[in-house]
Amino acid sequence: MNRRQFICSSVMLAGATMQAPIARAVERGVHADKIIFGQSVGFDSIWGSGYRNYTDGLLAYFNYINAKGGVQGRKLELKHLEDNYVPEKTAANVKQFLRDDVFGLACLGGTGNTVAALPLIEQYRLPSVGTLTGAAAVRKAGAPLFHTRAAYDKEVTKMIQHAVTVGLKRVAIVHQDNAFGAACAQSAHEAAQRTGAQIVAVIPHNVQGDDIDMVVDQIHRANPQTTLLFTSPQSVADMLVRYQAKHGPLPLPQPWILSVTTAKTVFEKAGPLSRGVAITQVVPGPNESTQPLVREFREINDRFGVKTNQTYEAIEGFLTAKVIVEGLRACGPTPTRERFISSLEAFGTRDFGGVQVHYDGNEHAGLDYIGVAMIGANGHIVS
Repeated sequence: MNRRQFICSSVMLAGATMQAPIARAVERGVHADKIIFGQSVGFDSIWGSGYRNYTDGLLAYFNYINAKGGVQGRKLELKHLEDNYVPEKTAANVKQFLRDDVFGLACLGGTGNTVAALPLIEQYRLPSVGTLTGAAAVRKAGAPLFHTRAAYDKEVTKMIQHAVTVGLKRVAIVHQDNAFGAACAQSAHEAAQRTGAQIVAVIPHNVQGDDIDMVVDQIHRANPQTTLLFTSPQSVADMLVRYQAKHGPLPLPQPWILSVTTAKTVFEKAGPLSRGVAITQVVPGPNESTQPLVREFREINDRFGVKTNQTYEAIEGFLTAKVIVEGLRACGPTPTRERFISSLEAFGTRDFGGVQVHYDGNEHAGLDYIGVAMIGANGHIVS
């Protein structure tokens, strides 16, 4: 058993090894000694590395809180169901959670997946915190889904604004042929209209990533100055490698990737060809030691998490866990789903170590933090 599996298993078994509770609370997922959250996400998928990083960060904070006695004496557990990044499986998993002993959801993964789950989340008022998508389609007013990342349109706008500022106005868009990719491409069109950028190519490609030669040929023909890659880490790496092989010696024109596209994986797959890839980020990076959130993450992660996982995704998961804990604490000794939702909506603007999160009764967007970074030498992220 590796360390990650050990940590997940430890969280799941924490409550089971304690003395049986004298009485069980009325609300599903709430016991005298524990509160259970559900997670449907595709560890076994093209996005798996980022999802695992995120979950490691979330569990590190859960483990820390559990070591201090939990929230109101209740330890926090995370029950994972695999969905392979397939929306229909996500919907089936959420239906299973509704039948099971689960209080709420933590960290859904994927645009289409979250869209598939959203009607159930709304219908059953199932509180959900954190989803690894910034698509507008899942930011529905009144739904009990609380985001802990900025919207994709803000990331995409940042990309294009930055490119235009440095004179790179000819833009190619490559996107997965699914809800995630379509949403990002639409955001890019809107940002281009506002900034004066010229979209010279829009290239959808298979989620499976088996059409890379077609993609790089179309990019080359379009002759862009910058290339926005709304796709998986593996596909990004494949495009970097194949473009250089077919159309070098110059590299793929100034690539940009979103925060969800794990930069570490891109470097592991593409090596030195990934140097110079620009990235938008929705939380401060693990090397930004002036940020109190980052310092807290590093200290707690070293003791209660996967010590080698110093990633942006882990910090995002860590922040999600902090939001969950603060919401539960505000519920008092008898948490219910509706009380938890109300507690989060009462946040207003709250500071989590230099990163501000805002929720109210009409707005669950969370935060607007957008940073810009780049893959540097040896895969190090330069911000």
